[in-house]
Amino acid sequence: MVNPGRACYDGAMIPPTLIRGGTVCLPDGPAPVDVLLEDGRIAAVGEALAAPAAAEVIDAGGLWLLPGMTDLHVHLDDRIGPWVLADTWTTGSAAALVEGITTLGGFVTQGPHETLAAAVDRAAAKAAGRSHCDYFWHLTPTRFDRAGWEEIAAQLRRGFRTFKFYTTYREAGLYTSYRELAEILKRLRDTGARSLVHCEDEDVLDEAANLHRATGSARDHALRRPVLAELTAVLQLIDIAAATGAPVHVVHVSTGAAAAAIARARERAPVTAETAPHYLFLDETLLKRADGYRWLCTPPLRPAAEASALRRAALVGAVDLFATDHCAYRRADKETGLRGLAWAPYGVAGVGALVPLVYRAFGDCPETGLPELAKYLALRPAQVAGLYPRKGAIQPGADADVVLVDGSGPERPIRSSVADTWETYPGMTTRLAVRAVWRRGRLVAGDGALLEPDAPGGECLCLK
Repeated sequence: MVNPGRACYDGAMIPPTLIRGGTVCLPDGPAPVDVLLEDGRIAAVGEALAAPAAAEVIDAGGLWLLPGMTDLHVHLDDRIGPWVLADTWTTGSAAALVEGITTLGGFVTQGPHETLAAAVDRAAAKAAGRSHCDYFWHLTPTRFDRAGWEEIAAQLRRGFRTFKFYTTYREAGLYTSYRELAEILKRLRDTGARSLVHCEDEDVLDEAANLHRATGSARDHALRRPVLAELTAVLQLIDIAAATGAPVHVVHVSTGAAAAAIARARERAPVTAETAPHYLFLDETLLKRADGYRWLCTPPLRPAAEASALRRAALVGAVDLFATDHCAYRRADKETGLRGLAWAPYGVAGVGALVPLVYRAFGDCPETGLPELAKYLALRPAQVAGLYPRKGAIQPGADADVVLVDGSGPERPIRSSVADTWETYPGMTTRLAVRAVWRRGRLVAGDGALLEPDAPGGECLCLK
């Protein structure tokens, strides 16, 4: 671990830090330059920078410096149906920060009997003073009358820039028809906001459910939520984005066909997309196991051939970024899946596995894999979330969120969460070693440990 020296003392002032001798992943490619962190921002990037008085000088020889990374899609400290999630903002952000993730994007869903402002305040109270990462939220409003739109406008003024909608989950009260979605996107188009959309076609799902009655096996979940449901909804969304000109982001793409359709549509529609590591590295054979309920998630894990197709498409640019859809349940709560699909909680842990698995996807090679981390886990998530150029790149003026890594460190196990939850990737390992993490210029983690575990210092990025 980099010696924290004066960078981690108790006090408001943080001395400047000059990081020398490493290979730095810049927006236009890697370069052997120095990086100066000062007053919470990146003050300078260049060759042979002079160290200011009282600066902490870090020798990064043989290591790489990445921008702090973002997981755009996490569910923390929330209740979904009858289950309280296993990870709080404290535990979820701890698992993220030690792997070089300095920013998290969570979700706020407006309840049936609350205002959107009250939903935001409810979420803010859970995260305030408890997150080790900086954080922001995507909002899911559920009211679109005149008063509802006035509330949405108020949240835009507060700094929110992303919203999430669903083309499924009618019974949960989240379903939005394609016609309604087109009207919503048309109204949001000129606000500077981007809409995230969970794409599964409700009619296709209804037909599949009628064809495949639940027998109690986790495999039934994949049969009842087929590839066609995602592809149908993605194609509809592309048409809506093309017609309205409203930017949309497809979350957790799980099929190669959907990824390919999105890639083809970029010339005519403002559409971006993400996929998650569990759709690249796992497949539905896990659902056939006696403990297959541990891997129940929505969309479900796909056949091995589909996972391979998605992986090939993703690695040549068919998706814009990777995110986890981290939604971890306690082990005991997951065990209720033994009783059948009707009782099962759907979601898997992933936030701690994101960085090492994306690195593995790009070949476990520093020269090729680390620049891809900077692009797919830092730059593009910040752009989609509306946080760039404050976040997402090592450049003057940006927040001093930087990560010092060794791409060929000792083998270590991948750990998706530090909470009491089943490991999504048991037995998988990585050689990516995160040596040091600075969040807004403060050295906060390194070599798998938090330096200030009892003092979460993450800030909310979207509340003015």
